[in-house]
Amino acid sequence: MVRVFPLAVACVLAFSAEAEGAPSRKRNSPTQAKAAPQQAVHEPDEFRSCDVAVREFVQGRKEAAALPVTEVKADSLRMTLNFVHPYGESGDTPPNLAFTRGESIEERRKALNEAKQRARLLAEAAKTGNVWYVIAVSKENSPDEARRSSTTAPASESHQPSANAVVMASIEGRCITVSQYEAVPLTSLSPDLQQALGHQEREAAPTANSLPPPPS
Repeated sequence: MVRVFPLAVACVLAFSAEAEGAPSRKRNSPTQAKAAPQQAVHEPDEFRSCDVAVREFVQGRKEAAALPVTEVKADSLRMTLNFVHPYGESGDTPPNLAFTRGESIEERRKALNEAKQRARLLAEAAKTGNVWYVIAVSKENSPDEARRSSTTAPASESHQPSANAVVMASIEGRCITVSQYEAVPLTSLSPDLQQALGHQEREAAPTANSLPPPPS
């Protein structure tokens, strides 16, 4: 009994201490919750570090799309790039001939290797979903601009609808503009992409000359 008693006393004191501490913890928990600063919730952006640049290029236009680049085709001989997206391909870029500016063969070879390395980085970035093909119909082709131009331009003049596009990549936390495409004819785009931009080519309405002659 001598050995058990001190243990029993210790257990009673421990339980009483916990009973006294429980209300204090309950009383303090709301205060602590109120005192804790609210942490800002940052939702991940689908365009990574190009979040601002992509939206700035689109400028709120409805006839625009930001498509993920799924593959980068690099022609190391002609030094061109072609970006594959869900609606087709961007088409070859102009050849990158910056390496020809070197004064010596060694400088040109070094610049050439750097250009090839950048192409490999772009290909790896596309595999991880960090490259985008952003396209927007030109402002001149918007409905408001079309009505405005129809009142000022002669009826014989017709402007072929076109779009501007840009390829952006998020590499090492930075947004890089890889290539730009200006005045891309909408007819050169795939029908699916034209439809996504709201400019699917409509069938021409029959004119008076195409109608069959009236029965005699």
